[in-house]
Amino acid sequence: MFFLGKTSLSRGYKVHPKLWACVSLAISFCPIDFTASETIRTADRQRKLYYGTPKKTWTLNSKHMIQTDGYGHAVDLVPLKKDGSADWDNCAIVKDAMFKAAEMIGVKLRWGGDWNQNGDSRDEHQRGSYDGPHFEILL
Repeated sequence: MFFLGKTSLSRGYKVHPKLWACVSLAISFCPIDFTASETIRTADRQRKLYYGTPKKTWTLNSKHMIQTDGYGHAVDLVPLKKDGSADWDNCAIVKDAMFKAAEMIGVKLRWGGDWNQNGDSRDEHQRGSYDGPHFEILL
């Protein structure tokens, strides 16, 4: 069993409580470790990601930014190898744990690996929109 580390825990501030509950529950039964690499973004950071080279986001209106309810509605969860390095090929394992946690808590999520929620990531890969670490709460 894995636990959120100090860095991940420090990034939970201002994330929607139900989304953060999913993260906290998912790590407890996920078969691999993961870290919360990014949660809340400022408008300035979002602009830099949008206008930067290479472009690292498709929107200026990210769910990572504080929403009208006072919380961020997105987290990026990076799967980790045993040595602590990123394990990009295992984003779907974290996705399975997050969706299981969301079902237990009673919330709906959108995963950046399947933006159109058709159950298949191949189209996201083809469009270049695949964002495996990204999760949003749907309220």
